[in-house]
Amino acid sequence: MMLQENTSFVKQKIIKPVKNVMPLIKSSWKMSWPMMVMMVFEFLISMTDIYIAGLYGKEVKAATGLASQVYALFIMTGHALTIGAVSILSRLYTSEDKKLFKSAVFTSVTSAFSFGVIICIIGILFSKQIATLLNAENQVKEYASTLIKIYFLGIIFHMTLINMNGVLRSCKRVVITMGVMIFAALLNITLLLYFYNFTDIGFKGIAISTAISLSAASIINIIIMYRIIDKVYIFSSSILKQILSIGWPGGIVSLSWQFGGTALYAILGMLTYSTEIMAAYATGLRIESAIFMPAFAFNMANAVIVGNLMGEKKFDEAYKNGFVTAFISMSIVTVMMSVIILFARPIAEMLEPNKAVVPEIIKYLYICMIAEPFIALNLAMNGALNGAGDTKATMRYAILNVWVLRLPLAYILGIFLGFGATGIWWALNMGFFMQVILSTRRFMSKKWQKIEII
Repeated sequence: MMLQENTSFVKQKIIKPVKNVMPLIKSSWKMSWPMMVMMVFEFLISMTDIYIAGLYGKEVKAATGLASQVYALFIMTGHALTIGAVSILSRLYTSEDKKLFKSAVFTSVTSAFSFGVIICIIGILFSKQIATLLNAENQVKEYASTLIKIYFLGIIFHMTLINMNGVLRSCKRVVITMGVMIFAALLNITLLLYFYNFTDIGFKGIAISTAISLSAASIINIIIMYRIIDKVYIFSSSILKQILSIGWPGGIVSLSWQFGGTALYAILGMLTYSTEIMAAYATGLRIESAIFMPAFAFNMANAVIVGNLMGEKKFDEAYKNGFVTAFISMSIVTVMMSVIILFARPIAEMLEPNKAVVPEIIKYLYICMIAEPFIALNLAMNGALNGAGDTKATMRYAILNVWVLRLPLAYILGIFLGFGATGIWWALNMGFFMQVILSTRRFMSKKWQKIEII
């Protein structure tokens, strides 16, 4: 009798819940693993970039970090459009109106291309003026100005590529996205090594290889998009308005982060040995991007999964999937964080030829790695909220993080109180701790389930 009761308890309390959650895990993993593979190759690009930049000297390395920061500031328009597009397209894909879905795809992609043209013109015309705003040594500014101009030559195709990748995710063609981005990554790395070893174009090859590879990948995706829309060339202003309505808070988030990143560089510039610390920060971010890979993969997966389920009116499944995806992301990130902390010194020494920069990289890793599991949870929650169209909430929390805690504390701890880089790195952690509490609380409230889009 006792054995039967124990068996019944095991089945009800252990086996059944595990069986119920396994389909959710499989669904999340199916959507996430191709993006994780894709991001591995993106990580290899960034590591190769920063390594080659270091071979040209610490000034070029610092300039590469600054130029990337500026470029990311402008590319945020593409990410904002994609957030709105994914939220709408993931719902339309599960609906019965296929013509409306194709029209939405055409509207989304052509809008991204148009915005790319505008930003390209602005970036090329004002590259020197942008560089002068950076708080860095004159030589670093000069290198950064050249890199900015080259990067912006390829931004039209990059903007379109980002948007088309969002379209493919929305209709569950993530394996295709993975294949295209692997091609782009391999081409980028090949060109980068070729320019460094067999040409005399110097540090410019860092930006040229990026522009060429992203343009090539975009052309491939344009061919794929032609097949998806199947001759439905209908531009819908109403759909564009919906995309912008959902996407603009995402743009503010990106803008806030990028301006915040630029402001952080300005604060770092106030420190003694600022060039060494900037170079360490640039390398530390590249190392940290290894951990961001699964976190961002699950962020994007959560947006599509929740969006698709919301389109099918499966609200309870959307809620459960959101948390399951977050749990998987946190688990993977925690393991990766532990490995990086254990091998911080050999990793830093492998990537940084300048011995004066290595201790600063290690310091950054020891402090900032602590926040990584919380960042993973925050990204997963933000992905779910974005997929549901609740982008204004994620915008508020990001602004609070960057402008209320992150930057003011960085200045107070690092400069005013004199704790230097150590105080600045701890300030970054504190901002994320607050943001993850707010975003998780918002998701648990289920208010996002009441948002109507289409």
